[in-house]
Amino acid sequence: MPLKPAPKNPAIISAMKPLVFLAALMLSVLPATGQAQSDVITLEVEGGIGVATADYILSGIEYAEAQNAELIVLKLDTPGGLVASMRDIVSGILNSSVPFATYVAPSGARADSAG
Repeated sequence: MPLKPAPKNPAIISAMKPLVFLAALMLSVLPATGQAQSDVITLEVEGGIGVATADYILSGIEYAEAQNAELIVLKLDTPGGLVASMRDIVSGILNSSVPFATYVAPSGARADSAG
């Protein structure tokens, strides 16, 4: 039996477009060298978005800023969660002095609802 794609919520898709554009813009201004970036902070979220998740990501942003990191990478696999926590996370990302890249992984992962 073939799998059907999950229904897409136009409100979520339109809300995420500015974040995707911002991430692409930030990545486009990184230097294109053959060297590995040693000052990259990677944060991983697997599971629901809640207060603890927001604290983890915001603490990671503060750490990256204190370390003068060149990039923060956020790897997501979440069914979604609390809207207030998601707003705190988005605010932290938008106000970060360190460029941010977010991706959904591994294959089959998702970033639904507040993700």
